[in-house]
Amino acid sequence: MKVGNSMKNENNTKKDLRFIIIFVVIICLSFTYLFQTSLAKYRKQVSGNVNLEIAKWNIKINDEAVENKSVLTNDIVPIFEGNEYTKDSVLAPGSKGHCDIIIDSTDVDVDFTYEISLVVDENNAVSDLKTTGYIINPSDTNQTIIDYTNQTSITGTIIHNTPSTIIRLYFEWYDEADNEMNNQKDTEVAIDENSKIIISASARFSQKKA
Repeated sequence: MKVGNSMKNENNTKKDLRFIIIFVVIICLSFTYLFQTSLAKYRKQVSGNVNLEIAKWNIKINDEAVENKSVLTNDIVPIFEGNEYTKDSVLAPGSKGHCDIIIDSTDVDVDFTYEISLVVDENNAVSDLKTTGYIINPSDTNQTIIDYTNQTSITGTIIHNTPSTIIRLYFEWYDEADNEMNNQKDTEVAIDENSKIIISASARFSQKKA
């Protein structure tokens, strides 16, 4: 009887050890895959005695997923506000406008920080186009514009699974006495159908840690 029990215990030990080794291998392979991915945070499950769920990390900007992309293809369309001298959606000396960068983190299971930088392209047809400020989540009760220049970045923290964070950027065609363009250049831009206005935005996201 003792010999039989000893053999059973030995077999059980081997089975347990085999299970532990297999389970450890599953865990190791899962984490190897996790750290080899570009964004390194996807929803996965590891089955066994323990069920592990890895946080989702699927950020969208203006309805376009940023996963595995260096350049987004969706255009961000600016809105130009009319005044007593110009109508809406017209860009002219003195015009002011804005555009929205909308960050959707519905499928992001961790808090994270963002850093957004803007660059007005030096080859712009309008060299006097300047960024002036921004608002985070504009609303009827939040209309305070924070001053902004291209020398700094817009930073903040977004709580996990937040459906929408709006960063409204303001810019204008600067037309004061110390501007770079004279009336002749202003006119040349207006009649050139190939004139382009380019503002580049770069965004960086990092998981927030304690």
